[in-house]
Amino acid sequence: MTTLILKFRFYIIALLVTLLFLGCYSTENVNITVRVDSKVDMRKYRTIAVMDFVDKSSKSANDNGKLIARMIRKQLKKSKDFQILEERNMTIESEVHENELDDLNVLVSLGNQLGVDALIVGSFEAYQRYQSIPYIVDRYSTSTGKYVPEGRTYYQKTYVFSFHAQLIDVADGKIVYEYSPRPEERPEYRSGFGLPFTDGSNDPANVRAMAVRPVTNFVLSLMPHYETERRILVK
Repeated sequence: MTTLILKFRFYIIALLVTLLFLGCYSTENVNITVRVDSKVDMRKYRTIAVMDFVDKSSKSANDNGKLIARMIRKQLKKSKDFQILEERNMTIESEVHENELDDLNVLVSLGNQLGVDALIVGSFEAYQRYQSIPYIVDRYSTSTGKYVPEGRTYYQKTYVFSFHAQLIDVADGKIVYEYSPRPEERPEYRSGFGLPFTDGSNDPANVRAMAVRPVTNFVLSLMPHYETERRILVK
């Protein structure tokens, strides 16, 4: 009996200590800034050329391909660790076609002609996908004086943008980094009784808006930077 009483007292004391301990602390969500290293050692690449991206629909570079390359150059220039070849200095025939993206000999030769340490090449695709969405609404019937269900159809148009980029080491002739995120998707809705859809997949403004996130994430992969993370502070 004495042993049982001692065990009971021990459990009570342990429970009280635990409750007292938990009552002395609280938690708080805070945002802290952390350094994120680049996924590639970029120290040996002093000069980089960004080629116009290839549109998979036409299998060659076009105005949107130039637009994406300019977006990448603009963000890369924020780093002081390497020099980005200006578009106006790319005077040779430097357009890359889809069948040349996998030919490292062609890309290395192009990099040597441009006199750079690394080459950034890639492709993209912008297109539309449609899907009919039926739904039921209540319509007032003057003949019956009641609300009756009525079926209608909405068409969902989704803009899709895929992005693929590579960093080529001109000296080694190897792909040192490859980035291919999930395609960006942006749905748009319109009534089945509305005007026909227009093809906005190749609109430069639309392509720019959808390319912002993959381009930014690709560039951040090559540059050490700081990001804000949410942490739990115990006090």
